[in-house]
Amino acid sequence: MPQQSAPLSVLTASPADSAAIQNTLDTVRETLGMEVAYLSEFVQERAVFRAVSAPGLEAMIRPSQSMDLREVYCKHILDGGLPSLITDTSQHAIATDLPITQMIPIGSHLSVPVRRADGSVFGMFCFLSRHARPDLGQEELTMVLAQSVGVGTRLFGATDRATDREC
Repeated sequence: MPQQSAPLSVLTASPADSAAIQNTLDTVRETLGMEVAYLSEFVQERAVFRAVSAPGLEAMIRPSQSMDLREVYCKHILDGGLPSLITDTSQHAIATDLPITQMIPIGSHLSVPVRRADGSVFGMFCFLSRHARPDLGQEELTMVLAQSVGVGTRLFGATDRATDREC
């Protein structure tokens, strides 16, 4: 079960930035046809949900909740064990072994890092569906990556484009 964590001051400091990030999450989630979208921050060994778009699933995932990084896709994507785009989680052993895959359930997942201006990873920009989505491909991944760069720029200022590489 997700734990509560303190709100992120960088998101709550500017209502305009917070609203823009929420709008980006909502728009990209709707464009992709996914049920859940969130921006996470890595705090110690936890993924803290800082902004969430999950209509009808608010009881399952809310801002300020957190989960152990070993229990979510993020760490495995950054470590190279999972790809950024998973059109069918049942085809990836690491994904099927994660309890969250069955808990939600997660059939497809698309996640890219959000980077600070120095290139370090702040957290992840994630989208998931309860169903496998073989229709998702490089075009959708590229769009999400571009949006994550925009979120990083909004939060932290200009980023070094060389660090905005795909996982």
